[in-house]
Amino acid sequence: MQFLSDFASQVILYATIYTLASLGIVISGRAGVFNVAAEGIMLAAASTGFMTAFFTGSWIMGFVVGALTGALFGFLLALLHERYRVNQFILGICLVILGSGAADLLYKIVMGVRLDAPKAPPTPILSVPFLSGIPLLSALFSANAIVWLMYALSLAAWWFFYRTQMGLETRAIGESPRSADVAGINVKLTRYLATTVGSALIGLAGAYIPLVVTETYAPDISAGRGFMAVGIAIFASWKPHRAIIGGLLFSAIEVLSFQLQMLSSPVPYQFFLMLPFFAVLAVMMIFRKTIEYPASIGKPYSRE
Repeated sequence: MQFLSDFASQVILYATIYTLASLGIVISGRAGVFNVAAEGIMLAAASTGFMTAFFTGSWIMGFVVGALTGALFGFLLALLHERYRVNQFILGICLVILGSGAADLLYKIVMGVRLDAPKAPPTPILSVPFLSGIPLLSALFSANAIVWLMYALSLAAWWFFYRTQMGLETRAIGESPRSADVAGINVKLTRYLATTVGSALIGLAGAYIPLVVTETYAPDISAGRGFMAVGIAIFASWKPHRAIIGGLLFSAIEVLSFQLQMLSSPVPYQFFLMLPFFAVLAVMMIFRKTIEYPASIGKPYSRE
């Protein structure tokens, strides 16, 4: 029972990374912008968020700066794509390289070389009375503050897209921006907002890794999770409620790979590190016929 409880806690811990990042990709994708720069955004936000929390002693400020870093990248992505019509996928690859390089450069300039790894201030654990004391359920009802924020943001995203006028308009832009424009919807402004807000969530996911999971920063700390988040968004067919399911699924696979690495086995541990990426490919192949894309995703829009 204790093993299952610990396993569930680890799944929730890592699912927060995947869910926040994939949710950010879903939000921008619904407006027609395919944000494949998640890996670079997460790395940059991990660096700036950790350093801010370390020097201020505030985990809240760390997450705020991490989200702002993501928002900055998102605004840059929308600007270069919508105004200068740069291909989204080429632009995304460039931002991945920019984010990963800037993350390590800033960290080395600001933090320098240290003998002891600096530690982030702790993020508080929030528990629901009674429910948090029940085995297995404790993983759901006793978690750090960002896990609860992830629950709230997932619910808010679903409500926004399926229960509000602005959410309906955003989805309409993702399907047919010209029709939405004719109907009086500001296509470019909506794309700017969706990409900026979505990237802010990706930044939160990036800051979450050094502030909660590892409690310190290291180069390449996201370890490819930004790319996996892109796969989760596709698996979710750009639906917020399916993004959290995908986050839990791939988080469970990653935690399982960690457990397998600790077993005495002639199989190299690097094989188990590849399991989550194999899982993404397998799921994409299995569900390829049910995956849906917004019709205008990846395409710039111009009235001309």
